[in-house]
Amino acid sequence: MSRSTSWLMVLTLSGSPVLAQSQGAEPCGGVRFNNGRVELGRTLAPQGPETEQCLKHVGQALVARPAIRSVTVAARLPDAERLGGQGLAVAKAAAQVLVAAGVPQTRVSVVAPPAVPGQPGQLQLAYVERPAQPRVARVRAAGGSILAGATEDALQPRAIGDSLHTGELFQTASDASAELELADASRVRVQPDTLLRLGTLELSAQGTRVVRLELLKGSVETVAAPGGEGSVFEVRTRGAVAGVRGTQFRVTAKEDGASRLETLEGKVALGAQGAEVDVGAGQGSRVLPGVAPEAPRALLTAPRLEGPRGGTFTTPPTLKWFEVKGAKHYRVELARTADFAAGVRTHEATGLTLTVPGEHTGKWFWRVLPVDKDDFIGFPSKIHAFELRP
Repeated sequence: MSRSTSWLMVLTLSGSPVLAQSQGAEPCGGVRFNNGRVELGRTLAPQGPETEQCLKHVGQALVARPAIRSVTVAARLPDAERLGGQGLAVAKAAAQVLVAAGVPQTRVSVVAPPAVPGQPGQLQLAYVERPAQPRVARVRAAGGSILAGATEDALQPRAIGDSLHTGELFQTASDASAELELADASRVRVQPDTLLRLGTLELSAQGTRVVRLELLKGSVETVAAPGGEGSVFEVRTRGAVAGVRGTQFRVTAKEDGASRLETLEGKVALGAQGAEVDVGAGQGSRVLPGVAPEAPRALLTAPRLEGPRGGTFTTPPTLKWFEVKGAKHYRVELARTADFAAGVRTHEATGLTLTVPGEHTGKWFWRVLPVDKDDFIGFPSKIHAFELRP
């Protein structure tokens, strides 16, 4: 099938201020996807180490964009280097670099059209993108390494402001956290070492919504936006389904298949093995593998903080709080922002004090949550702040 010259034309944008600033950090001098063309910050030579590094970078960017269904590599070479299959061989070698970076081989094709008059031999890339999927969520806040992709093997780094789509996986590293804003204005706080699949999100003109998330590993805390009559908001784990009838709750999926629910506001229905319990505000329940949900239990009350309640310190301060009856240990959270949306540093304390690690310089907000013998997390304390300036 023939294609027009304009379809394969790639603009060389080395003079573009948007891309020129990235030349020192990116092997292509910048990459932009624009109306079916992959625009690079410099001309891409047919072969060589720099070309291979650039193609690897482009391949990773393609993998991170599941809406792109196919990509064509064009080797535009002078006839002396193109005819007799030479040009196709160059294009195929470039295509294999994209495949090695994770682009499915079935989605990569090659062509060897004539060189552009007056221009040196070069590689150019074009792509076909399916119609944009509705955005299910966006990354509102994040701290540490966060990844997303269609499968675990295709996970790629994401950043604040990025869109997430139906079926995508979202993962936080062991030292990372993030807050996702769903299309219905609900918010999901994703805790460290968590893997979440974004399922269905449907909104009707009458205000009814259907939201289904799948928690594969780790823990999320959800603040569900109000929905119209007949709305559904579910978080599924391997062994249970938490259906929201209220506003704020936490769900944890354990490696052994157990699930734990803690309701902070409203009411959540927890179902498993054909049974269901309503877990109201201030209650928790869990599902062990192969059994029905346990009867709801009361969550531990919020600790009362002793201090510090502000101030600047030249040496790491010691955080203090009062005992909560029934607490086995305490989770102490420090964050750069008072909403604790992302970048939260979590520490465990068996006593009633914690000396702040010396590397936590600058301003921090802190709070304490009690944890009982079965790892149910209670209500958080009030939030105070301090500043460490050695």
